[in-house]
Amino acid sequence: MSSSTSSSSRSRLGALVTQSLRRNRAHFALSGLGVAVGIATLFFFTALGEGVRTQILERVFVIGQLEVVDPAAEGPSLGGLFGSVGGLDDRLVQRVAELEEVEAVFPKQKLTFPASARGGGSLLGRDLTIEFIADGIPQDLVDEPITDPLGFVDHANPASCSASSPCPAGFQCAGEVCEPAACTPGEDVSASCGAQAYCHAQRRTCAWPIPVIAHPNLIELFNGSLRTALKGSQGIGGQLPRLSETMLVGLEFDLVLGQSFLGRNERAARQTERARLVGFSERAMPMGATLPLSVVQRLNRRYSGDESADTYHSLLVEARSNDQVAPLTRRLTEELGLQLSARHQQAERIGLLISLITLLFNLIALIILGISALNITHTFSMMVLERRAEIGLMRALGAPRRTIHLLVLGEATVVALLSAATGLMLGWLAAYGLDLAFNSLVGDFPFKPDSLFGWQPWMAALGLATALLFCWLGALLPARRAGAISPAAALTAR
Repeated sequence: MSSSTSSSSRSRLGALVTQSLRRNRAHFALSGLGVAVGIATLFFFTALGEGVRTQILERVFVIGQLEVVDPAAEGPSLGGLFGSVGGLDDRLVQRVAELEEVEAVFPKQKLTFPASARGGGSLLGRDLTIEFIADGIPQDLVDEPITDPLGFVDHANPASCSASSPCPAGFQCAGEVCEPAACTPGEDVSASCGAQAYCHAQRRTCAWPIPVIAHPNLIELFNGSLRTALKGSQGIGGQLPRLSETMLVGLEFDLVLGQSFLGRNERAARQTERARLVGFSERAMPMGATLPLSVVQRLNRRYSGDESADTYHSLLVEARSNDQVAPLTRRLTEELGLQLSARHQQAERIGLLISLITLLFNLIALIILGISALNITHTFSMMVLERRAEIGLMRALGAPRRTIHLLVLGEATVVALLSAATGLMLGWLAAYGLDLAFNSLVGDFPFKPDSLFGWQPWMAALGLATALLFCWLGALLPARRAGAISPAAALTAR
């Protein structure tokens, strides 16, 4: 019985709210307009801040991974092209890996001697020689699929062998260690050395191209900046083709080790090796090339000595979760005395700037909503005065104050729901329009996103909750006033 009575009361209350909304639709529409604008502003800038944050901090800087260097290391190698070592060894790598916030540690090492690259004739019409800037990373750090059959693998890394475990094609077992087999330059060595190998002209042994990966950023820089700047100029620069990953994967070129435009290494003789671009990866060096770490260590040992090969320039530290980045940063810098790389320091500053800008615009949205709440208070107060006799009659017929409160708050709830839906739609339309303008008016550039906005389900929930909060705040005082109306005073117009 009580359940039936409660259901009937809710039904009558809903009918009264609907009747009031229809009768005063113009007043409610004006009251809800400000709320809708505030919700649209809040939704728009929250999604914009999330999109920019995701694009910069997760794709460009990969904020969940910290790159640290040794601040006490000497020489220009930390920020320059090549030079002395970074001061990070395997013992420190082990200490970092044992931290509870750390998921994995990946050491990185730069080439510490001059080198140059020559090739590209198949794409450009003639070979070009450029400075070769590179670093080395562990092979298992590259999580993108490498489709080139050479793979991102150091094929020249010596392996053990025995009667039961023979060497692969192109190697011969010598003293339980696989060594490259002899060959004759100019002859077809595919059968004796393997399909991917060649015969090294100086050593006269089977050799495999050094696998190289590059950052996708380089293609975007070439197509969007260099090619555009040189278009129409004299010489080869005016005829540069538009490149793609498909065109470049498998491209082979020569590496001149120990000599470049910037200098010459006196420790070891200059040597030429063949290299092949096997793929593109976000893990690669942003402005240069990336090789397997063991290749870089072996070359640094030959041209710069054992100390250069046994120490690293930086460590890429992967946190277990984004929530643990802050405590991990403190432990790395305060306990171990390491320093974030300049790139990640910049990421922290940019992240703080994005948060402040987003907070500023959200504050503006909250100010709009606050003004809207005052407007709702005024509107509902005027309607309470206009309906004073009606409310008094309801009170005289036995309606409790709670029913009057719920009537006014019910009207405010409907205004909030309609305003939230309108505001979310306006915010999405504004974002859609900005994305269209951005994609059509702004040319391609590195890391250009498909959308400037990052949409999350919690944003719609935030907009709805905020609209309800401010509408209820605006209607609270008028509801209390309506419930306090005396039936006798209202019916006698006193």
